[in-house]
This record gives sequence, C-alpha cells and structure tokens, in this order.
Amino acid sequence: MVGRIVAQHLQNALGKPVAVVNKPGASSVLGANEVAEARPDGYTLGFFSTSAVTAQYTVPTPMSLKNFELVAIVNADPAAIAVSEASPSKSLKDLVAAARKAPGQMRIGMIPGASAQIFAAGFARAAGLDLINVPFKGDIDGAIALAGEHIEIHVAVPVSYKSLVDSKKIRILAVASEARSPLYGNAPTFRENGVDLVIGAFHGVFVPKGTPPEVIKKLADALQVATQAPELVQRMNDVGAAVLYLRDDAAKSFLSKQDDTYREVIEALGLRISPAH
Repeated sequence: MVGRIVAQHLQNALGKPVAVVNKPGASSVLGANEVAEARPDGYTLGFFSTSAVTAQYTVPTPMSLKNFELVAIVNADPAAIAVSEASPSKSLKDLVAAARKAPGQMRIGMIPGASAQIFAAGFARAAGLDLINVPFKGDIDGAIALAGEHIEIHVAVPVSYKSLVDSKKIRILAVASEARSPLYGNAPTFRENGVDLVIGAFHGVFVPKGTPPEVIKKLADALQVATQAPELVQRMNDVGAAVLYLRDDAAKSFLSKQDDTYREVIEALGLRISPAH
C-alpha cells in the first residue's frame, strides 16, 4: 500500500509513468534479486522494506545490500500486535496474561525471514511467552487468517491492518513505539502494557549497483518532491503510515544503523541462518 502511494506521486514528480509490480517470495529475496540484475539505468527500482535487511541473515539463500544503491528512505512505522475482533483480549496486557496461561498453544502469524519474524520473536522474548509461529507469504494473508480466527495473534506494521480494522474484523492492541500517535489510532504502546520493546520497520527506494550518481540524484529529487506533496502526506496519514524522507548520507546512516540493530537482534534470538559475510 505504501509503495503504491509513493509510486503514484513519484510519477507526478518525474513526469513519467511508474508501474508497480509485486514480486513476493523468499522474504523479498526474489524481487530484490530481480532488481539487482536489472540494467542500472534508473528505470528499475526496488521498493524494499526492512526485510531487505533481515533477509541477509534469516534465509538460506540471502540477498545482499551490497548489490544496491540506496536512493532514499520514505517511511518508518512501529511493529503492531493485532487480534481478531472476537478475541477476549481487550489489551496487550490481557493477551500476554492469556498466553502465559496456555504456553505453547497460541499461534502468532508472521512472514518468516522478514522483519515480522523478528517482531514476533522479540515480542515473545520480551513478554516471556511460548508461542507457535505460523508462517504466511505476506502480511495481508496473515491478517485475513487472523480475522478468520485461524490464528490468535498477528504482528506487522499498522498499515497492514487498515482495511480489516476499518471493517471491524481485527483490532490493534498495541504498537512498539516510544509514544502513542494519532497515526496509529492512539493505540497504547507495548511498554504501557508491561512489554519492554521498541521496534519497527521502514521502506526505502533502491536501484542496482552501478547506477550513475546523476540518475540517483534525479530519483532522490523526485522522491523528495513526492513525499512533500500534501496529497501524499494525507493519504499516508489516512492509512496509518508515517512519512520519513532521508537521502544521501542521512539515508545511508539510517540504513547502516538498521542493519546493525537487526543483525544484533537476529543473533541474540538465535534466528541467523546465513553465514557471516
């Protein structure tokens, strides 16, 4: 959803059509590899989430950020815990209490190898829970399964739940942010519910390694115009996604810190599959 909003306004800024092509699979590795192998001319862009970082360490055939140039970061949001509307848990504190009474029985949905797996593992560790991980290909698949009560818990960023929250099929119990925000419906934080965890995800635009600097600059300029458009900001607000625009050294520093943070969390949780590189 975030990618489509950005693409719509990017094409306005560039004066060129921007087609969105979904490439799911292997925790973003399939799509990332297609971008990495594309001609480095600025006409093939990768709209990657945090899974571009985590997939370097959590999938057997990882991709590498070394194969790309970062154009800009455009969005960052906290992780969120959601339950079905029929769930007896009205708060994250309620959910944690119920899960502690039923160790190894509650199912939590997430995308394996992606940031959501880290969210799920980090949540279980911080709350002291024994949960069953249920893998899904995408956030929407998992959210639909949650609404149908095929799982008890799901973890993703808030924007993934927008339509099902609006239709009163699921409820967001809490977000893993430092403070409440109207962007996320003023949902309580994890910490307010006794779970000491602050973690989230981002989206950025990447191009293949070897793309000329002048092309990267043109794309970064266009993305800056796009992300400053009042219509984009409003649309992002409407779906519960925060705009964060970073480019050049600021964007690279942000990505490097994300890489360090997630690698440390992945190794601490024992989730690393791919060898050090």
